[in-house]
Amino acid sequence: MMNKLNLRLMIANNTKKRQGVFLVRAVSALLFFSLFLLTEVCSAQTKVVALRDKEKIPEENRNFPRDYYFEDQHHDLDKFAGEWEGVGVGNYHWRVRIAVQKRIDCFGDYWSDALGLEPSITKDGKSAITPTMGLIPGTSFIQGTDFRWDREKKSIDPNSYMVLFSYGEDDKPYKAAIVVYLYMNPDQDTIVLRRGFIIAIDEIPNIPDYIPPRGYLGEICTLRRVKKK
Repeated sequence: MMNKLNLRLMIANNTKKRQGVFLVRAVSALLFFSLFLLTEVCSAQTKVVALRDKEKIPEENRNFPRDYYFEDQHHDLDKFAGEWEGVGVGNYHWRVRIAVQKRIDCFGDYWSDALGLEPSITKDGKSAITPTMGLIPGTSFIQGTDFRWDREKKSIDPNSYMVLFSYGEDDKPYKAAIVVYLYMNPDQDTIVLRRGFIIAIDEIPNIPDYIPPRGYLGEICTLRRVKKK
């Protein structure tokens, strides 16, 4: 009698185990296909365009390229990556670390590969104030913006890149945003930093003296490569 009862209990337990395993596998399969479908839907909605061709997208989407991903398919950003140093305006010593950042969220509207810059600027052993606005979230890198547009060629210049040095509340006494261009030489061992437009936050911009106060495209510093990425 006891043997029959034990046998029935064993059969019941095995049945429950099999049902439990089946349920777990069914739920796992359902989750897998749900995630797969979600990924496919997201991929279908995101339009992937080469970073070089950002200015070639339809005009109605150019200013607000929602749901686009501008991917550096030609590896134009890679040549900038590494560590660079030089002495610039005002006898300031620059040391800059540059890294390629993949699929950066831009204003919650689109994604783009970009350069991140981490500058260290010193003079007479003292550190100068560097921008703290426009940093890539979770990093100390200033987020780059775009390649420079060549009006004559009507295309981007893959050897000239723009970064915005934006000084905010934590960067007192400076108040301004400065477009800085990175010009790469043909040998890819030198970058010349040049000053672009200055955007005033107040009526009169207050900028650091390591930036030339006048002269569009005036040289800020010539950087030489000291270490590749």
